[in-house]
Amino acid sequence: MSEHEKADEARKGLVDSVKGKAKEVIGAVTGNDSLTAEGQLEQTQARQRKEANSAEAVAEAEAERARAEAAEAKVEGAQQRIAANAQAVAAEDSIEAQQAAQKRAAEQAAQQTAVREMTQAELNAQREAQRAKAEEREEKRDATAEVVDAAAEHQSSVQAAANEKLEAERLRRHADDVANEADLP
Repeated sequence: MSEHEKADEARKGLVDSVKGKAKEVIGAVTGNDSLTAEGQLEQTQARQRKEANSAEAVAEAEAERARAEAAEAKVEGAQQRIAANAQAVAAEDSIEAQQAAQKRAAEQAAQQTAVREMTQAELNAQREAQRAKAEEREEKRDATAEVVDAAAEHQSSVQAAANEKLEAERLRRHADDVANEADLP
């Protein structure tokens, strides 16, 4: 029932109550018992309507309060759901961020290990290359020494052969000279 209708009912109840009181008074003054009874009845009906309107107004107020409480509970529930969803999203984001950080850390550790292993492999390769070069230089020195020794030995052999040839030549000339002197054919 609207506020306008409630006001009309209240006015009508007041008018009926006044009319009933007037009939009761007029009936009492004139001695008309039926008019008095009718006035009392109208007053009783007006009072009952007033009580019913009051009860209806109280019921409507309670219903409105219940609707407001329900709406407030609904809003509060929605806010709690939103807050719970926000917490869930934040927790999920935190977990995802933590997983991403762990993944990055694992990737960095793997990369550092790979770099360390590659650096160690490069160092080992450099050491091996240096060792091979040192061995090569040593072998070259040894080969050079052998060549020098062989050349010296060859030179010495050539010199000895030349000396022997010269000695043999000298001895042949000497033998020729001795033979010429002895006149041997």
